[in-house]
Amino acid sequence: MDFNIYSILIIAGIIQGLIFTIIVPFTKKYQARSTYFLVALILGYSYSNFQYVLPYVGIIPFLDMYAYIFLPVAWFIPPTMYLFVIFFLYPERKIKLKDKLLYLPFAVLTCITLFFRLRVLLSYDTIDPVNRIYRVVVVYQEFFAIFYNVSVLVLTFILIAKYEKRHKEYNKNHVRPDLKWLKLTLGLILFFTLFWSALVIRNTFISNQTNFDNLWLGMTALIYWFGHVGVYKYGILSDRIKIRKYNMKFTNDDITIPIKNRLMLKFEKLMKDDKLFLNSNLTLDEAAQKLQVSAAHLSRSLKSELNTSFTEYVNVLRVEEAKSYLTNSAFDNYTIVAIGLEAGFNSKSSFFDVFKKITSVTPSTYKKKNLKKEY
Repeated sequence: MDFNIYSILIIAGIIQGLIFTIIVPFTKKYQARSTYFLVALILGYSYSNFQYVLPYVGIIPFLDMYAYIFLPVAWFIPPTMYLFVIFFLYPERKIKLKDKLLYLPFAVLTCITLFFRLRVLLSYDTIDPVNRIYRVVVVYQEFFAIFYNVSVLVLTFILIAKYEKRHKEYNKNHVRPDLKWLKLTLGLILFFTLFWSALVIRNTFISNQTNFDNLWLGMTALIYWFGHVGVYKYGILSDRIKIRKYNMKFTNDDITIPIKNRLMLKFEKLMKDDKLFLNSNLTLDEAAQKLQVSAAHLSRSLKSELNTSFTEYVNVLRVEEAKSYLTNSAFDNYTIVAIGLEAGFNSKSSFFDVFKKITSVTPSTYKKKNLKKEY
């Protein structure tokens, strides 16, 4: 056996992937279709690494791997990734026939693989040489798998772009998830897919001794990334959806600001009644546009009538919103980050900085001191 730092890291990733697929589906907080597809995706990457690392470290011969262990998981990963993204964006969407058809290539190639495996087990074929027809299938399915992976990735990017366009405007009835990490992840998958295609071309037409260990390490990194960041992001999104559904009525008893003109009355209604401050991307220009005044005029009115700036006013409302969640035992098990994002802040750091600036304590400290326990 030939164990080195590469193989140890790859095996560690496989073990973590298997542990993840066992634990997460049975964790109540993460029981959702998007996480089930995430688990299946990680299992696919883990099994892909597993079947190739065995001959790499010398546990079994390469041909034995194809004869007894190989499964065409390269065809399983793209539709699973696509459906994970769909249900991450649209949790209530139902699985359609066209979604199931994405697994048809994987099902067909799996049946072909199992058919030839049965022939080997029944001694109709031998491992060396491999059945000529199956050899052709194994070689060329990899090329088509690369094309299939790239095609589904493009479809996934288009899906995300349509979602962002559709939800560009803030909607208090819909929680918009953070998609930067997802687009970064898909970009990494695209990079490794193109890297994989280069290695396959080299291995097929130039040298059949091409080293794939860097690709497997990359897939190991994806297992770690998906396992930690994917679940973490889903947890935050899930908490935010539950907070939004709770629909707690906002009370602003601590802020008693005299309204001196009609513009400020409309502004207060827009902010407090319509809760526009929950839009993490809200700008002075956008608020002014909704009030049908110029940004400069709105800014001057805020300064002269309320003695505050637009940013300061919005941040106070957001902190008060966060306080109402932090002091309510119904939200005791929700993450601080989810509460901050749902209160209108666009990141953990901005939430903590603004909250401490206004209250002189961190959100965690404020929660400990003021949480109302129900007995």
